[in-house]
Amino acid sequence: MVSELPNAVVAAPTITNILSTHPRDAPALVGRDGAVSYGRLVELVDRRLGELGLASRTVVVLAGTNTVDFVVTYLALLAGNHVPLLSAPGAPARRLAESWPAAAVVNIGADGALDVDRPATVRTEPCAEQPLHPDLALLLATSGSTGSPKLVRLSHRNLISNAVSIVDYLGLVPTDRGITSLPLHYCYGLSVLHAHLVAGASVVVTEASVVDPCFRDALVRERVTNLAGVPHTFDMLERSGPEAVLVPSMRFLTQAGGRLAPDAVARWVGRANERGIDMYVMYGQTEATARMAYLPPDLAARLPGAIGVAVPGGDLRIEPVEDAPVGVGELVYRGDNVMMGYAHDMADLARGAELTELRTGDLARFHADEQVFEIVGRRARFVKPFGVRIDLDSVEHELTRRFGTAVGVTGDDHGLQLVASGPTDDEVVDAVRSLTGLPVGSVGVRTDVEIPRTPSGKIDHEAVRGLVTSSPATASPSSAGDSADRVSRIIDAFEVTLGRTVRVQNRSDTVDSASFTSLGGDSLSYVECSFRLEAVLGPLPADWHLRSIAELAATTPPSPRSFARVDTTIVLRALAICLVVATHMHVRYVPGGAHLLLAVAGYNLARFAIPIEPVAERVRAGLRTVARAAVPVVAWVGTGMVVFGSYGVGTLLLVNNYVGPRSHAGPHWHFWFIEVFVHLVLLTTALLAVPAIRSIERRWQYVFPLVLLAIALLARMEWAWMGDWYNLRYRTHGIAFFFVLGWLVCASRTSWLRTATTAICLAVVPGFFQYAPREWFIATSLVVLLWAREVPFPRVLLRPVHLLAAASMWIYVSHFTLWPLFTGLFVREVAYVLTIGAGVGVWAVTTLPARWLRDSSRRRPLRSSADR
Repeated sequence: MVSELPNAVVAAPTITNILSTHPRDAPALVGRDGAVSYGRLVELVDRRLGELGLASRTVVVLAGTNTVDFVVTYLALLAGNHVPLLSAPGAPARRLAESWPAAAVVNIGADGALDVDRPATVRTEPCAEQPLHPDLALLLATSGSTGSPKLVRLSHRNLISNAVSIVDYLGLVPTDRGITSLPLHYCYGLSVLHAHLVAGASVVVTEASVVDPCFRDALVRERVTNLAGVPHTFDMLERSGPEAVLVPSMRFLTQAGGRLAPDAVARWVGRANERGIDMYVMYGQTEATARMAYLPPDLAARLPGAIGVAVPGGDLRIEPVEDAPVGVGELVYRGDNVMMGYAHDMADLARGAELTELRTGDLARFHADEQVFEIVGRRARFVKPFGVRIDLDSVEHELTRRFGTAVGVTGDDHGLQLVASGPTDDEVVDAVRSLTGLPVGSVGVRTDVEIPRTPSGKIDHEAVRGLVTSSPATASPSSAGDSADRVSRIIDAFEVTLGRTVRVQNRSDTVDSASFTSLGGDSLSYVECSFRLEAVLGPLPADWHLRSIAELAATTPPSPRSFARVDTTIVLRALAICLVVATHMHVRYVPGGAHLLLAVAGYNLARFAIPIEPVAERVRAGLRTVARAAVPVVAWVGTGMVVFGSYGVGTLLLVNNYVGPRSHAGPHWHFWFIEVFVHLVLLTTALLAVPAIRSIERRWQYVFPLVLLAIALLARMEWAWMGDWYNLRYRTHGIAFFFVLGWLVCASRTSWLRTATTAICLAVVPGFFQYAPREWFIATSLVVLLWAREVPFPRVLLRPVHLLAAASMWIYVSHFTLWPLFTGLFVREVAYVLTIGAGVGVWAVTTLPARWLRDSSRRRPLRSSADR
């Protein structure tokens, strides 16, 4: 049972009181070390309270990331009747500790280590004149606080009432499972934890980003039923693939933390409804303990711009505002979750509840026909970039005080724009980052012009916006030139490898949103693009193909080590092509490389092309992949037909594996792998272009390729041999199962599914060729890919491995022609090395003209949000 509260004065239920009312063996938290039951959580809270060693009731700055230890420590502070002041780790926590000297500081490390800091300036006993009010439970810094931060004072009644309200309108039950998709020190993220604990449900605690493959793995593995996000969350998912969170177990999505554009709401509602998932658009502020309104899911498709109705136990009304349009006024909220009030200094912590209602500062109108509210603007100068509420006047005042000269500040929900005379760009950007926590790319600055003013002498904020928007160089990190160069070189890498110009006119969102996947990247360009990007950025993160150009440019490369982690498909492609050439040249007989390449192709198609929405973009991506393989081969074969007369029409049309002679004496079977690859990519693209089939695939992302595998296995049986068992291994229908196996490997995102797929690989590959070494080589390679998406690799070998993998298709295409020439001049081993090297050379030469043309015509109108 949770320890008795020292100086306990809270009569209302508390979050920690409720923990012990749930079944002891029911799961409460799920972390990287497994599930923590409610009974175990109570024990951990008791133990942590003793470890903190805080004898007297006090304010404690609690800093950390989304970990089980952070949750346990937070609950221990509440259980001990202390007052936690939540913060992100690092500079924000230090600033709060400096501004509130009566607070102890508790840091929770990533490994769960507890660090209790009691600096000399900290008073262990509050002064008699400044006691903590008995009802005070929690302090949260308002998002727009600057200088000495203004705090929101929340009571246990606020926390419980808001949590109960959320449980009510979301219909949370003990079987529900949330996930920490938002920081726990942020009021919205914290409310997710509170609501689930009050409902007796559970929460998966993870530090992973929503676009991290590990995050999706956790959604599937732990059967998460709901996910919360701010507009930036849904923007990231829009770029990286919305299906990542629309897993079969998902019951509902919630969105708050700023206005999500109505068209985006409509898109997400449509996607969710297709899968039987509800979408709740919500409205709230820290001052109301998180939530004040929600839009019922059945209204979201029809009224995507509305915030809906008041949460249970709350009430909304429109207060008239002078000069506002008819029907528009300030939105005012009343409910038990309205804060006690603000705290500007220690004396305020002794004050009781001072508010019964909250004037939100937002302008709204009421739709009587639907009985819902809609936000139409802001009365004061507040913006919410990345879901962080920023008081522009407060930022402007603090920067003016800090620099001793006027600073003009404006902004919107995408970022801030500033004009200043005196400080440098770097100084202004650094100051804004320290005050607001916004990323560099969302802050635009000009210091080379005078601050524009109105005739009355006030700062002309609209003119400030115009100056920064038209600035040729704004909002850059301290190494602005280096950052711009990194962006330019990243764009170069994309343009060269994707064969398209990464450019838009009269827009400013491409650098912020364009990624390798969204630009149509595929398995054929993945290796070369990663190779080129590593030359710019150093070792790449595992999810680099999902990150935007701006996010890649901001990537901090890790310190070099003797070993690097390399995408397993790159290693397999390099290994497979070397074995293909070695087998054909009789240097070493290790067959199976081409069939392994086919499985890797299926894996990469499932990774890059299949997740793309909408259907037109996915079809274009599939056709681009086909063209990158088919066009060079057709050109090579056509040249061979004209010069040597060595190929037939069946090979030229990439259908020889069905119409050509059965005999392998002659070159007509050289390109069976390319033929099969082209056929399967076209078939897969066409299949998933059918809306009904696409919907099934999205809902059953593992079962779908599993069913296709069963069909493909039927197609390799005797009835489909076409009277020719030997050539079945080179015909599309006979070996499609390798391609689908790769797809299934990609879809295996949990340990259980990986285990099942391992058994499938070991069951269906052996016996097909009636040559065990070949079969076990392919099966073992697939199992490695299944369990290790990246493998450690000597850094000194990275460049040659990347080159081999990038050039693998051209090595395959050219080696049939090249190796007979070299074996006539050199011993076989030397000829082998020369054949591989010449294939890399052919790859480089054949891609030069297109690159030269793109380089000669390339323009750079791309901008990030910082350039606005």
